[in-house]
Amino acid sequence: MSAGGASIADQVVFWILAAFTTFFAIFTVTRRNPVTAVVSLVATFFGLAALYASMSAHFLAVLQVLVYAGAIMVLFIFVVMILNREEVAPLALRPLRVLGVLGAVYLFVKFVEVVAVGLPNVVPPPPSDTFGTVAAVGDVLFKEFLYPFEAISVLLLVSIIGSVVISRSHQKEVTAERAADYRKQIEEMARHDYPEVAPGQPDEAHGGGHH
Repeated sequence: MSAGGASIADQVVFWILAAFTTFFAIFTVTRRNPVTAVVSLVATFFGLAALYASMSAHFLAVLQVLVYAGAIMVLFIFVVMILNREEVAPLALRPLRVLGVLGAVYLFVKFVEVVAVGLPNVVPPPPSDTFGTVAAVGDVLFKEFLYPFEAISVLLLVSIIGSVVISRSHQKEVTAERAADYRKQIEEMARHDYPEVAPGQPDEAHGGGHH
């Protein structure tokens, strides 16, 4: 064991899993294809589950796989299939780009501080016997983080409803465009079968002229 309370092998595993999770998290937010972003997010969730397992939080690791990599990902894929949108063009709003660049710089500075300066060399206290159990997770989730938990639930519900509304609006637009194209084809066929007679020309349909 090292002075920090963790062996060299544990530290190597942690940094590998952290790099894996960070890579796929960045890959998720930089993809324009929603299906690729969803698959990358699944890999990110598995990386987080592996991190939880490496910290002896096995129940959290199982929840991460079952709830997020399972149910939430099925929900995301369902929403993507409902939307049925083509590849979205990148946002052209410059303020959002500026905020994204500032956020990336802030994260890079924090990363350099953690790697270069390092965390304080303090040995954490040993976890209690109830660490990572169902009772401990439920106590923290529904007492200390009750409002964030409910807020995230409402946010997911609003996202689903919004995706359904957008999908129905898109389907109405597609139906209207198809109906307009169908009427245009009918008019073109009618003009081809019954061409309009120009003024001053004999009408062939009535015998070639007036008697």
